[in-house]
Amino acid sequence: MTIYTAITFAPVQGFIEKSRKLRDLYGSSFLLSYLAKAICDRAKAQKYDVVSPALIDVTQGTPNQIIIEGNQVFDRAEAESSLNQAWGNIVETVRVEIENAVPHHPYHWQRDWNHWKNHAWEFFWGQGQTIDEARQAINENKRSRNWVGVNWVGESSTLSGGDGVAWYGMSDQIKPKEANMGEISDRISHFYDELSRKFSNAIIDTNEQLSIPELIKRLITLKNVAKKLNLTEQKLPSVEYPESFKDINRKKNDPEENRWTGWFQGDGDKIGDYLKHKVQANSTQSGSESDVLREFSWAMMNWGEKNLKPALPQSEGRIIYAGGDDFLGVLYRNEEPKLQAQDCLNWFYQFPDIWESHKVPITVSVGLVWAAPDVPQRDVLQHCRETESSAKANGRDRLAIRVLFNSGNYLDWHCPWWWLEELLTSYRDRNGSQNKPNWTHIYNDVAVLESRHAFQGNKEVALELFEIYFGKQQREKLANPEYLWNVRTDTSIKTGILGDEAQYSNQDAIDRAIANWIINLAKVGFHLCHQKHKP
Repeated sequence: MTIYTAITFAPVQGFIEKSRKLRDLYGSSFLLSYLAKAICDRAKAQKYDVVSPALIDVTQGTPNQIIIEGNQVFDRAEAESSLNQAWGNIVETVRVEIENAVPHHPYHWQRDWNHWKNHAWEFFWGQGQTIDEARQAINENKRSRNWVGVNWVGESSTLSGGDGVAWYGMSDQIKPKEANMGEISDRISHFYDELSRKFSNAIIDTNEQLSIPELIKRLITLKNVAKKLNLTEQKLPSVEYPESFKDINRKKNDPEENRWTGWFQGDGDKIGDYLKHKVQANSTQSGSESDVLREFSWAMMNWGEKNLKPALPQSEGRIIYAGGDDFLGVLYRNEEPKLQAQDCLNWFYQFPDIWESHKVPITVSVGLVWAAPDVPQRDVLQHCRETESSAKANGRDRLAIRVLFNSGNYLDWHCPWWWLEELLTSYRDRNGSQNKPNWTHIYNDVAVLESRHAFQGNKEVALELFEIYFGKQQREKLANPEYLWNVRTDTSIKTGILGDEAQYSNQDAIDRAIANWIINLAKVGFHLCHQKHKP
């Protein structure tokens, strides 16, 4: 009898998602992938079949939810042991690298490194006679948390603030009443100055003081460190190394040189429903459930590596993570000319073709954040997650856009993929120009009409304004229920502009939604599409 085992794991104190530099994100992705690969390799060595993820020699970008198939259950202790051994190998490799790089200090920090070696991850395991049963079991196990937090004495990390600063004397028994905190602070600062000089300022900034897991995320991206994990050249973290690596240079001393960046996060829509329908359609075939999942996993992993990553040239940005149907990337340009929001839109106009190249009949929802240079990266990532969720909540199969200002304020708008390019390129200003049209015209009109409360209870004002700038043909789509709402079939959804009609309680709510959608289009369009005009 076939038994399925589902396995996943998560960082106890959320250190994976706390990222300040682009290198942190690459390091996080590599760690998750490396640990997932270790579990899969152990299962394969014991003659189990790894159904998902379909490993295609990709170390960075392997999902950490694992489905294993066999004649008996893949033992929990065996799976957890493979995770712990792989993580312990990483921890020891990084610790030794630091001690060898700056060898003249008396290192009293082994105890703290051991704590992080033993208590960094939550491990979840479930089994069943079907893949669905195994997943349900693992979800049930997640209700019962079993973890130990790592405590510390002294200064906290300047990155997260939630963990202690890693330094050579951190395990010393410090008596608060006797400790000279000023002297300790100076020793920590001097230690990080040395690390910055040794590993370069691109790896550790002189004003940073990091925790143990944050140091691991940074240093694991170094080629000479990752090589000590006994990986082949092809399986090393796929980031550039210090001599050529450039983090995103968003903030510069000259305000005129500050650079906006476009961060995006996406996820396939209704994957569970697609797989369930596919399994039912193949129900007469032996092993159809695992075959369907394996085929899907391979298609998406192959797409991320062979289609998505090459579609974004390194001069224009990077795909940070592509672990199947979910992905994270950034559009930026360190050189001249500076990246414009319109450049981001032009790339996303082509994205439906990139997505469909995997040949799996599913849609995708993406959140794009056009972020000002002063917004902390960890805040940008949170906005990415929220914007992707907005794309899902507003009907799926669309791009949701957020313009994020330095103040933390933002503007949101969303549009189905099928209408995005057609709509935005149909804009014409009051002069009738569609070649670099002036978006200030509609932006100012909306501001005046809002100040007079002209949109309240009257969608016709919004529709008339929309027709002036986008034309009658586009207005007819916005006013037509066939284009306005999602239409579901057993196997697909025809995507509407406003998504699901059921989420609107009455006609007044629909009218307000249409008016707000047009208002937000004008505001977001102004910040994304507006070309500066000479007076």
